[in-house]
Amino acid sequence: MQNLRKRVPTILTSDEVLDKAFRKVSKIDKQGPDKVELVKRKSMARIASATDVISSTFERYVKAFPSINDRGDFLAEMIEVTVGVDQLKKALSNLDWAASKVKELQRQYTSKVMASSSVQGADSARKAFYGRASSVVNKVAPDLGFLAYARNEFRKVPDIDEGLLTFVIAGFPNVGKSQFLSLVSSAEPEVAAYPFTTKGIGVGMHEAGYRRYQVIDTPGLLDRELEDRNRIEMQAVTALKHLANAILFILDPSETCGYPLDRQLRLLESIKGLFPDVPILVVENKVDLLDSGSDRMKMSAATGQGVPEVMAALRDSVRHLEKAEPLF
Repeated sequence: MQNLRKRVPTILTSDEVLDKAFRKVSKIDKQGPDKVELVKRKSMARIASATDVISSTFERYVKAFPSINDRGDFLAEMIEVTVGVDQLKKALSNLDWAASKVKELQRQYTSKVMASSSVQGADSARKAFYGRASSVVNKVAPDLGFLAYARNEFRKVPDIDEGLLTFVIAGFPNVGKSQFLSLVSSAEPEVAAYPFTTKGIGVGMHEAGYRRYQVIDTPGLLDRELEDRNRIEMQAVTALKHLANAILFILDPSETCGYPLDRQLRLLESIKGLFPDVPILVVENKVDLLDSGSDRMKMSAATGQGVPEVMAALRDSVRHLEKAEPLF
């Protein structure tokens, strides 16, 4: 998967784009056989320079964002649940229009400069171009603002290695998902004793023998209909849908998470219905606080009790998917 955090550059505001363009044109100078020709050459060069800065900046932004036409993969769905695909397409389309429009204005006003027979005429055409080009840039100011927001949201999406077998952790908020991830992988998620600490998906690597596995911590899910879930919850659903080779569903029988066990079990049944083909390992956490006496696997992410056995069970659940290692 492409690294969005490295690929998308900082998005300038409309004022910053114009400042960048006009700072550059102010340094341009030309020579000419007479004053009229000198001003004409200088005006055309400055129009060309401003056009290049504006259009190349916008074209670079359009190219930097991922292509999302006819995509149904993890990246496309993460874009939808974080910023909205249609809004992103619209903003990029508007920038593409602006880049083309400024080039069109360059051709139009360069012709006017060339046709002018006086210093005033050439200077007037250049200034008119500046005004029209500035108007175009200001028109897409909201789109630049949206793209800056989208870039910041993309920076929160971790890099995913789709070639690795992946375990996705699910469950209600504050049942111990992030704490478990920190124990079994290289990740260092924020862990706190209040719900919704996890604002997006987190990724860690788990090593066992010569194999590496990807472990993903998802934001807490609540037992409500899919269409009623917020964007943070939908990131969890998206990760489960596209990345999970096995799901670790964590229950908190102690109910110190703030949610009764029956609601947690309803969510478990919902997850089973949504992902019938994905192995689901159900584990009760916080056994150091309460042992329910059920026959489910138990652990304590706080003390580490039972955690190695849980990881061993997860690895066993995907053993049939592991590629055989070469003998030589």
